[in-house]
Amino acid sequence: MRIDLYTKTILTLILLFLAMIALKPYFQPPAAQAAGNWGSIQFSYSNGEPAFFNTQTGDVWIHDNNGHYRQHYRANTWGKDLDR
Repeated sequence: MRIDLYTKTILTLILLFLAMIALKPYFQPPAAQAAGNWGSIQFSYSNGEPAFFNTQTGDVWIHDNNGHYRQHYRANTWGKDLDR
């Protein structure tokens, strides 16, 4: 039994499309995702002091201009004073 031109063409196209799907990660890698363990940390610089905020827990870390850790406190309720 001979395989005709139509069957060869269809099988070749299937092979090419499967190869494209299999090789896509090598030619078009997925975009980098920045979310992770540090995704909820925000940075602020005010009054000459850098501060880091954890938006999930309300933790605040204050550092001096030299990068040394100075103070830590937690924001319990938005819009109210901080527990120091």
